[in-house]
Amino acid sequence: MKKFLKWLDNYWYHYKWPTIIGVFTAVFVVIMAVQFFTREEFDVTVVYAGPVQPTANQIRDVESEFAKIMPGDRNGDNKKNCQLTDFYLLTEEQIEEKNAEAASDTDAYYVNRNAVQSAKEQFVNQVSAGESSICLLDPAWYDLLQKQGIIVPLGEVLGAVPDYALDDYGVRLADTPFGKFYGALQIFPEDTVLCLLRLSEASAFGNKSAAEERFEFDKSVFRAMIEFE
Repeated sequence: MKKFLKWLDNYWYHYKWPTIIGVFTAVFVVIMAVQFFTREEFDVTVVYAGPVQPTANQIRDVESEFAKIMPGDRNGDNKKNCQLTDFYLLTEEQIEEKNAEAASDTDAYYVNRNAVQSAKEQFVNQVSAGESSICLLDPAWYDLLQKQGIIVPLGEVLGAVPDYALDDYGVRLADTPFGKFYGALQIFPEDTVLCLLRLSEASAFGNKSAAEERFEFDKSVFRAMIEFE
């Protein structure tokens, strides 16, 4: 026993830091592996970008409503589920309005411009990566993406443009029967635009067939939203 303790003491003296680093690395790898293999895979992801910060409960309720109208189970796990990815994005005008409100209301907060800029960068990366196609956008961000030519014309997806459409590319969520029927969706401003983004060119650098399959499913969900009665 004394020999073992002496050996252990000698080992710890010479290899303390390599051992600590090795154990830390092993624990980190195990945690990441568990998260990777146990994370939930969603059938569809909907992106929101605008001046609303939904709570966790609101996000859960919105995801539940979207899942109800999904035409099927894309990934074959016998569940229909949706993920809402939200980006708190403000225009300069909206920032000034909120800061003016904060100056006169002690319960209001000044806008963290760095956080807004970071959210904008994440939003751009999300759109560029092509990981989701269905979007709920503040008019400012809708106009930005429309000018970039990456929004699918409604007629191309639906065969015709709804009478209540905002233009040839989007509809206000509040004007759709879907948006009017489900109360959880009314957390979004009335001018929030529902649209569908084109399949990103970035998908060509990954599993293109999987990206195309996801895009076709996204289109079917988008049609279900518009055609909801």
